[in-house]
Amino acid sequence: MKIRSQSDVEALNLKIKTELGVDIGKYRNEEVVEQISSLLVFPIYVISWTVRPVLLAFVLYIAGYFIIDLVHVQYLLYAVLGLVFFLITGLFAGLFYLTVRFRNDIRSIMTYSMDILKGIVQDVDALNTTTDAANRKEVLQLLFLGTMHIITIPVTGDVIGNRVPFIGGLVSRLVQRVLRTLTNLFRFDQTNLANAATDAGGEGKILPMYLAGVTGFQGIVDKILGIAIRVVQLPIGLLFAFFACLTLFFVWLIN
Repeated sequence: MKIRSQSDVEALNLKIKTELGVDIGKYRNEEVVEQISSLLVFPIYVISWTVRPVLLAFVLYIAGYFIIDLVHVQYLLYAVLGLVFFLITGLFAGLFYLTVRFRNDIRSIMTYSMDILKGIVQDVDALNTTTDAANRKEVLQLLFLGTMHIITIPVTGDVIGNRVPFIGGLVSRLVQRVLRTLTNLFRFDQTNLANAATDAGGEGKILPMYLAGVTGFQGIVDKILGIAIRVVQLPIGLLFAFFACLTLFFVWLIN
């Protein structure tokens, strides 16, 4: 089950409520918000990381006045269009670099999400009305998707949007896209879950499967995180390349 839109999230929430009798939304509380906020380090430095490439682009733009042979209307064209092209190129370069800095924070958020998931799994095990030996793995995966898409991802987006000035909305969308991609790709280790199915017994308990699933969790996340970040970096890298080429073509054209 891949979640790509808000309607998918709502359908997931309804499915969990209907099939498992669990309201994932109630686990989204102030403690969770504060913990995720404390785990996010990169928003403190996001402006400086993105501003540096923009400043470099601006310096190159100013240097162009001394390097490029401009006459008459070319000064006006370069002053307006040149500034726009250089700054946009610098912005996309900064955003591309910023995605590299996401890694440690997202790894911490994923680890904390597994702690949230553990509490939810314990509550489901306490109810023990809808899980059995046949569907334990599917229930665990469904609860993981709910934890990420209903709690972790929206809370992380809100925290970043509130903590990052000027470009908070843009950075928030980038991080949420990385988390969504990672979540949709993630599957609990099949070997561990196969062993845990025996340990869990025949009562439908999924906590042993959770405990087995977190074994080697960090290694699995690191592998998938690399893929997720590259998925987000691709359009940013293409836009950077496009505007960089457009800027060079513009400079060549008016020179």
